[in-house]
Amino acid sequence: TMARVQVVNPAELIDRNRPLIQSNWAETGFDFPFDPDVEAYGRLWDAGYAFAVAAFVGDEVVGYAVITVVPHPHNPAVIVAANDALFVAPAYRNGITSGRLILAAEAEAKRRGARKIVWHARAGTPLATMLQTHGYTPIDVCVGKDL
Repeated sequence: TMARVQVVNPAELIDRNRPLIQSNWAETGFDFPFDPDVEAYGRLWDAGYAFAVAAFVGDEVVGYAVITVVPHPHNPAVIVAANDALFVAPAYRNGITSGRLILAAEAEAKRRGARKIVWHARAGTPLATMLQTHGYTPIDVCVGKDL
């Protein structure tokens, strides 16, 4: 069954899909408890600075991408989109659901005025490879440590 992909409010996505989002955090989240600020996501949506695209099979969400779209602080005339999250349930990863989410996110970001979109992906993962195969180029390397 092909998933239906549509733009949704990220706050509503979080509220209604906690088990799926918890699976995302367990797989790729950081080493601190998952406790999203749903109200902040709602405010970003209301301000036009964030959206989500969700893949539905029937009424069930099987994947999503959450994107911010903001004027770049170095040049506010340049609108930049960046992903906050991208996740597809394991049972739907072998098809085209991931690609459809990415394409839908790109289209919505462009519709909102973005000139560039940036996806973060763990180095060496199939996602990183797939993005580079489809026209994305590495920009930065992120490094982190506990403080």
